[in-house]
Amino acid sequence: MGFNQLPFLWTAIFPIAVLLYYFFRKKYIKQAVSSTLFWQEVMKETKASPYLQHLQRNALFYLQMLAMILLVLALLQPYWKTKGLDGEQIVFIVDTSATMEVETNDSTLFNQHKKEMLYLVDELSGKPLTIITTGDQPTVIMRQETNINQIKSQIDSLEVSYEDENMLKSLDLAQSFFQNKSTSVYIFTDNLDRQSLPLQYENVSWNVKGLTTEVSNVSIKRFGATKTNNGISALIQLDNQSNKEQVTELLLSNEQSELVKESLTIPPYETITLSFNKLSESSFLRASINITDQYSLDNSMTVFMQDQLSKVFIDSSMHSLVRTAFQSMDIEVSSVPTEQVGLLKEEGIIVTNQLEMVDQLERPSVFIGRNDASAKEVNGVVQTTEHALFSFANLSDIYVSAVYPPIDDFTTIATIGEEPFIQISPRGDIIVLSDIQMTDWPLSPSFPLFMWSVKEQLSAGNKYLGTFSPNEPKPLSLGSATNEWDIYTLDDSYEYSIENGGAFIAPKKPGLYVLRSKDVEKNFVVTLSQKEKEIAKGTSYKLNGQQLESKENYSQLSFVPYLLIVLLLLFVIEWEVQRRRGFTN
Repeated sequence: MGFNQLPFLWTAIFPIAVLLYYFFRKKYIKQAVSSTLFWQEVMKETKASPYLQHLQRNALFYLQMLAMILLVLALLQPYWKTKGLDGEQIVFIVDTSATMEVETNDSTLFNQHKKEMLYLVDELSGKPLTIITTGDQPTVIMRQETNINQIKSQIDSLEVSYEDENMLKSLDLAQSFFQNKSTSVYIFTDNLDRQSLPLQYENVSWNVKGLTTEVSNVSIKRFGATKTNNGISALIQLDNQSNKEQVTELLLSNEQSELVKESLTIPPYETITLSFNKLSESSFLRASINITDQYSLDNSMTVFMQDQLSKVFIDSSMHSLVRTAFQSMDIEVSSVPTEQVGLLKEEGIIVTNQLEMVDQLERPSVFIGRNDASAKEVNGVVQTTEHALFSFANLSDIYVSAVYPPIDDFTTIATIGEEPFIQISPRGDIIVLSDIQMTDWPLSPSFPLFMWSVKEQLSAGNKYLGTFSPNEPKPLSLGSATNEWDIYTLDDSYEYSIENGGAFIAPKKPGLYVLRSKDVEKNFVVTLSQKEKEIAKGTSYKLNGQQLESKENYSQLSFVPYLLIVLLLLFVIEWEVQRRRGFTN
């Protein structure tokens, strides 16, 4: 406890003066009274409660003295010291990714973080607060705010966005608020490596609030399906992320019934791959696992069975192993003379190395190697970006001796060192910048898996918009006459509407959705990224900057408002005592 205005201690002379006044006030002389009626009764009452009688005779004196003392205390501005947050300003970085929905201690991790934020807000002591939410585009939802009620209201309204956290982007945004001020940054997430923090700021402290308990989770890591001549073939990967063996039940179903029901046992920290063939025709397939774990968002996945091209046409100059990879998929494969590739009229996937035909072919195609350029030697490990083509194919263990020059304005999705290896054209052509004989890729299991992914991507019909991540924006030219499309869930629940050419933003929750405009329907899928299907125990820790290391920060809780309330009550009581005695006495 302390006082902010000790110089006002001189005002204590006022209650002392009042006390002296009462000492030297006029005293009345005792008078003998002739009547002794009821004398004994009065004396008995006085002796029975002498303190009460004294208080009744001197109530006004005590009330005035107490009021004067409280007024002096109020002028001294007393306060109570409480531990406060470090720094001149506070920054909250709130992870709103899907993994924040993990259940722990009978609540989601996100709700626990919100409670902790509300607790910290009570210790702001007037310091400005900035709140940043994570995502592909981090958002500042509150900037330098000091109003406690507005801050708490904003925190209560926070929701999980299901996007990737992209914590590095949020950290970069937070650094723009430091401005050489001492700052305390609180990061509410599940797991964050200390090495990810920009520790070069000496006046910034980092407080990471993570997931501190062990988590039991079984995830559907990947799920894909394709139509073949013998029905539907499906491939699924299940990942046990806990330290105990898990028993679960896998269900594969379509819009009408269950197709597969199988009990499985998954060893700890193991991933199993299952395949199912000759499944009945369906417009979509849904995979789910019947298990009670702490993270349910990755317990189901849905894939849309898009229209498929039933043939693959391979340039006769291509290596025979390319033909073998496509033939293993139970799809019709035909060899076409090199000079006739550009003359094909039949619908199908074309595989060639004649890159000059990339703008002549009607549909996106596959180009393996180039016949119009020379290759140069390369050395390094293949690195890939996050793309659907690599969902099942891991290219890190293959060897490539040489690559062809890349194509400008095409997007590179795989590199060897700094040289592009695989590119995607704006319309969707897939270009592998190396001949098969320049690599050992056909010896790797990733080769047929990659070709399967290529077939899936290039065989999509015009009723399927594709796969999106939560809240992913994408401009779409839908060509509707009404210029308005409505988005519905699989259960026919309305989400929102978009206009043709306007900003399409995918729904935030994973699942199968339908885009409708009168009698036209287009399907699309929203799915979590692989990163948001991995749950691991994290830690909570604090890292102080050098200039904040030895400082202790306290906030002051003033007693003055409470003293004023008591004073007001005393004045009311004093007035009532004076009224009862009569103001003329």
